[in-house]
Amino acid sequence: MGFKQKVFKVGLFVMIVAILPGLPPYPTFPFKSFSVTPSRPLEGVLAPNQLLNNAEHLLEHQLVSPETILVRGNTTYATVYGGKILEITNGDQIRVVVKFGKECQGHYDERECGRPLGMAFDTQGNNLIVVEAYTGIWQVQIKTGEKKQLVSLDVVIEGGKVSRKPKVPNAVAVARNGDIYWSDTSSDFIFDNAMLAMLVNPSGRLLHYSRATGKSRVLIDEVYGANGVALSKDESLVLVGELGGQLIRRYYLKGPKTGTSDIFIDGLPGSVDNLEADENGIWVAIVIAADQDNPSLLAMLAPFPNLRKFFVRMLSLAELPFEFIYQKTGSHLALHVTNFIGNLGGVKVLFPKRGTVLRLDWEGNIVAALHSDDGVTNLIAHAVQSGEYLLLGSPIHPWIGRVRLNEETLKIVRSKGRKEQKPAVNEKSKQKVHHEL
Repeated sequence: MGFKQKVFKVGLFVMIVAILPGLPPYPTFPFKSFSVTPSRPLEGVLAPNQLLNNAEHLLEHQLVSPETILVRGNTTYATVYGGKILEITNGDQIRVVVKFGKECQGHYDERECGRPLGMAFDTQGNNLIVVEAYTGIWQVQIKTGEKKQLVSLDVVIEGGKVSRKPKVPNAVAVARNGDIYWSDTSSDFIFDNAMLAMLVNPSGRLLHYSRATGKSRVLIDEVYGANGVALSKDESLVLVGELGGQLIRRYYLKGPKTGTSDIFIDGLPGSVDNLEADENGIWVAIVIAADQDNPSLLAMLAPFPNLRKFFVRMLSLAELPFEFIYQKTGSHLALHVTNFIGNLGGVKVLFPKRGTVLRLDWEGNIVAALHSDDGVTNLIAHAVQSGEYLLLGSPIHPWIGRVRLNEETLKIVRSKGRKEQKPAVNEKSKQKVHHEL
């Protein structure tokens, strides 16, 4: 059989599998073509450097996957693998604030033992507002660990393009009145199938939870992997990072544009994870680097709906019997296989070695970029400043990273001046304005 015939048969097989009706997945929005703005070149303010190289590894092997980090005085809080929130004092004294779920057997069973992701200090008491990926959003009293559920994944949130239940709650920001702005990464798969969620059409959302009514409403729908959330100090706008889109969206809470949204900045050099805001700007963690030498797989697949549907269908069908066995018997072997398939077999090894943290001002300009090329300080989920240091969280590393900020970076961070002269968004993106849903 000739090469052309083989290619034709493979293509025909892909097409047939993609168009057959009645097979999983059953996404919120039909598969269609869309595009992702290309990553900006690594030049100018984005030029490569080694400012994140050789980060200190704090509490190495005493914790795993410090997804989100908060600092208050000399105390640090972290959401970690094992369903726990840790309080760290004096550098190495660890106390478990709260534990979600039962004890873990391995990363594969986190849907049973808990996976806290985003976290923020409450403004209505000595609490943490915690996002647990498999159950929802919780208010946790810091001293006692007493927890109260605020948002359940069993409740349909009305509004948006399609009313639906949340599937992957991810990040939070808390307003002065106690209201919560939060992200739902995807409506199509649970967190341990997060890689599959990125292959269907965008179904993430930015939402607002009213502490007074106990209800959530949709601010922005069809976000391609809704991730980090940041609220401006004057609470005039809220930002949401878009993992697959390599951009940040902005929703206006006050002023003449109230109730509308636009693109704050796009073409970022990788996938956006958590956002950490202060008066002068935002720290942006780039969890998966992307550039001209390391193009984003998600961006490359975005224009090809049938190919994405084929991949997701094949993986969903492979996963289906094991998920069925797990649901009927509770078999951890079946759960292990399901988790492996849903995460594409742990493709972390294919991720670029570059690590990147960006500093933006509130106009959407990149004012500083910190990179690593050591292949160790990468896959950064969160960057939070603590004095002259930057603490780095990660979805996989067994430590909290710490790097000292140089004088130039500290000067930039302490000011509101712009360094980047290029527009924050390209002209096409600039014209995209979404009205309140």
